[in-house]
Amino acid sequence: MRLTRTGIGVVVGSILFLVGGIALGLSPLVGFGAAGIVAVLIALVFVVEPPSIDVHRIANPPTVERGSPAMVTLEFRPARGRARAFTALETVAGELRTASLPAIAPGHVVPIMYEIETSRRGNLVAGPMLLRRVDPFGLVQAERRIGGTCTVSVRPRRHPLSMLPSGRFRDLEGPTREVSKGTASFHQLREYVPGDDMRHIHWRSSARTGTLVVKQLVDTTRPEVVVVVDNRRAVVSADDFEEVVEVAASILQAAENDGFPALLIFADGANEPGSDGVPIPFIDRLTSVTRSDTDSLMEVAEAIRARGRSLVFITGELGAGDITLVNRVAQGFSPAYLVSVVGDRRIPFIAPPGMTGIGAASAAEFPGHWSSVK
Repeated sequence: MRLTRTGIGVVVGSILFLVGGIALGLSPLVGFGAAGIVAVLIALVFVVEPPSIDVHRIANPPTVERGSPAMVTLEFRPARGRARAFTALETVAGELRTASLPAIAPGHVVPIMYEIETSRRGNLVAGPMLLRRVDPFGLVQAERRIGGTCTVSVRPRRHPLSMLPSGRFRDLEGPTREVSKGTASFHQLREYVPGDDMRHIHWRSSARTGTLVVKQLVDTTRPEVVVVVDNRRAVVSADDFEEVVEVAASILQAAENDGFPALLIFADGANEPGSDGVPIPFIDRLTSVTRSDTDSLMEVAEAIRARGRSLVFITGELGAGDITLVNRVAQGFSPAYLVSVVGDRRIPFIAPPGMTGIGAASAAEFPGHWSSVK
């Protein structure tokens, strides 16, 4: 419990009135000073202590694609006795939300809901919360911090498309969804869906997450698809980067659906494995990736080698120097695609020799360009 700025001003002013009134023998000044002090004392009695409230948060849904609606529900219940009116201040992804709540009777629950902004990807954390009670004159306030949070995972949208013919197939009929058990190897973990082989459940991860998780296997006779996401701030704007990530998510989802092993690489080298060395699912990595101040592709050019793999390099608007480095990265890959996603293109898009160029203004537009390459 503490005085507000107004309360401090009233106390200081009241003391000056009292001292001045007594010194000058002016009873009106003494009366003003005494009234101010009394007002502050009444405010202290009114506030007494911080609100004693239990708060429960629910994210609905906890996982959502970018641009889809998402809500957080807060349920307030008095921890003891009757809770007088108070103000709740909730931090959501660094943004402050404020709500004024009425008095709550014992045993009653007051719910409120607010919408989460999902125009950007990311794991948006709601909480912690600050409960505040202020007297009617705004002189004294009491606060209590309530711990606990909930998270809304805003994932990139995935647009339906099919994998293009790539690499050297051992089966003349092209890709199928069947995986030969003799050539299957671990690719990543994903949530269990009805029909999955129970023998592939990863029990340690399932126990840690509280959700059944299975090991996804891929046929290693298929060529690996290497997807490079250029997350350099210098070549892609914030809005275009959201589209770049959605293109990457769409291609990786198509690779997963068609049984192609895939590798996701970021231009800034943020490619660490998950806990226990288990790879993090691509959709989770794409959810949390941000633009980087890295200004060179040298690390990527030195980190990956073709070895019979195909390449999809997804970027924004490249300069001449970057085109040369991208061409170096693509050496030996067959085929190699350069995807440029720019909403407001300022210079003509030209792919370097040996790469198939695909220019698009958005991720929604990309599947049409992608399918026309066949």
